[in-house]
Amino acid sequence: MKYTNLPLLQVCLVFFFGIWFGFSEFSFKFSTYVTSSVILFTLFTISFFVSKTDSRLKSVFTVVSLLFLFSLGFLNTKIHLPKHQKDHYSHFLSTESIQNNYIIYEGEVVKSLKSSAFKDKYEVRLTSLNDTKIRGKVLLQVPTDKDSLLNAHSKIIGFGKIKAFTAPQNPQQFNYKEYMWSQQMSHVIDSDFDQFQIEEQSGFSFRSFGEQARNTIESSLSGYPFSDGQLDIIQALLLGQKQNVDPETYNSFSKAGVVHILAVSGLHVGIILLILQFITKGLLRIKYGRLLREIVVLTGIWGFATLAGFTPSVLRAAVMFSFLSVALNYKRKTSAINTLALSAIFLIIINPYFIYQVGFQLSYLAVLSIVALQPRLSKIYEPKFYLDRKIWDIVSVTITAQLGVLPLSLYYFHQFPGLFILSNLVILPGLGVLLGGGILIIFLSLLKILPDFLAHIYGQALDLLLSFVDWIASKEYLVFSDIYFTKPMLISSVVLLLSLILWDKKRKMLSYSLLNLSLLALIICIYVDKRNQLQQEEIVVFQTYRNSQLGELKGSFLNLYSDKSQLKDSIKDLYNIKNYKTLKGIDTILISNFRNVYELNSDEILYVIDSIPVYPKEGFNPKYVVLKDSPNINFDRFLFNIKPKQVIADGSNYKTDIERWQASAERFNVKFHSTWEKGAFVLPEN
Repeated sequence: MKYTNLPLLQVCLVFFFGIWFGFSEFSFKFSTYVTSSVILFTLFTISFFVSKTDSRLKSVFTVVSLLFLFSLGFLNTKIHLPKHQKDHYSHFLSTESIQNNYIIYEGEVVKSLKSSAFKDKYEVRLTSLNDTKIRGKVLLQVPTDKDSLLNAHSKIIGFGKIKAFTAPQNPQQFNYKEYMWSQQMSHVIDSDFDQFQIEEQSGFSFRSFGEQARNTIESSLSGYPFSDGQLDIIQALLLGQKQNVDPETYNSFSKAGVVHILAVSGLHVGIILLILQFITKGLLRIKYGRLLREIVVLTGIWGFATLAGFTPSVLRAAVMFSFLSVALNYKRKTSAINTLALSAIFLIIINPYFIYQVGFQLSYLAVLSIVALQPRLSKIYEPKFYLDRKIWDIVSVTITAQLGVLPLSLYYFHQFPGLFILSNLVILPGLGVLLGGGILIIFLSLLKILPDFLAHIYGQALDLLLSFVDWIASKEYLVFSDIYFTKPMLISSVVLLLSLILWDKKRKMLSYSLLNLSLLALIICIYVDKRNQLQQEEIVVFQTYRNSQLGELKGSFLNLYSDKSQLKDSIKDLYNIKNYKTLKGIDTILISNFRNVYELNSDEILYVIDSIPVYPKEGFNPKYVVLKDSPNINFDRFLFNIKPKQVIADGSNYKTDIERWQASAERFNVKFHSTWEKGAFVLPEN
């Protein structure tokens, strides 16, 4: 059978599925997973040799091979899970040696993260916890101080309070706990600068070297006439540090459909590869020039990855283009899909958590779509002139890349940029110039020989880029936002995309069947989710600081009760309400003043008691009671007379009152829910 691109991609998909399934709650003893993999490896070896003697058994070998690959992925995940690592710090946090969550810790700073308004944040790899040797990563938070920033590879010894990340307090809010879990961090340590000491470690660290190089570059560029906005864009484009980009600027790039140029990824590394291939072409004329050229190119690629801080997207790109560079330099026939699959397998073996990182997912789907679908799309129109060909190449690449990331974009960001073709058509041709020019600017600035006029020209080019992006983003009517898109829609649309990528013209019947079934599955998912959306009903007591909000959802209509109903526009723009509106597919929000009685059905009533604690005393038995504005009430008497099944205290109450009410509820055996502690309360209860 003629070799095709599909087998390796299928291998990658099976391995990925094993990795993903390994994160499930399905759990046995670790030795069971190892034993299963050993048995499958034995069967794999036996079936391989048997199939050599009898071709009829090749299908058996294929099935066993896929099962073995699945088990390898599954086992690889289990190895990386904290619960299967006996020395992971999470196993020691429940011991008596930790009182009030305060610990003495030692560790190594991996990298700095984006700071908040009051805290600098660092990823730290722990080595010791209360004099016990352990391992695992945590988030370290310290008060913001620009003069006391921690460097990568520094050893830190300190005292602080450790706590686990908590789930979001309101439904449909960004799940920071889940995000940090994908970064392999489950806890955060809060310390002050007088509670730890820093020691610079000897030895070499690529992350530390990259951080020092970035700091040197930033310092050298600050001596030239670049504005803060221009420096932020330079750091994002060339140094992979987008955390300092102004949120409004980042939002504009997102609306314009070109946010990918702010994240160093395959596009940037591909351009770097082309530049290096062009610069080193002359080395082919000398002895051992091909080997020397490959060393220079690979050094350049991985040097750029080091400078960019080894983010998942740049790691993927560096690995993939390293494979591609070797193939191009030695004129070996290679498949971009095979190269992509190999790089994915390589990275996932090192860190299976990558599959849950949004940048990793977007990057791979975009490149996979370009490689598999762009050649087919380009054949639809074959221009005769050079300029037409270049424009059509950019358009076809942009369309296929956008098609690849569309399901993930709709699911994670709930928006679609209508002018993405125009923005990419204008920006992509100039991106190579910006990258090449940026490298030259950095090189000259480090040598202290950068002319001011050249810095001014480059700054003007960046301003032109920002102005164009702002103009595109200003066309609000062409940015489709707040799109209702659920997880079943995501899964079915990704399956449909894969059916397009796996299309094989030699197996048209199978390809048509897979494509049609995938399309049918997507249509069914859209229909079912839309039907469920129109039938949804729930009441939510939101957690808001020193305020009360109660939402009554019916279908796509939300009646929102608030103490500040006069500020209707500002309430609708609140973070928790905007997210809830988008992810529930709400079309209309009506802002109303609170009332006391809410009839849930013929048998159940929700009663709200505010600062004026008035309630009927005879024949009144609401199932749910909401306490707001810290009512001055004899709560024991209230519980004795009313006998509610559930009491909810929202964020407008004083915490001392909540503690007193909770103690009373325990005495009367009444369920108690504090939104301060447990987040929003949703009816019907799950």
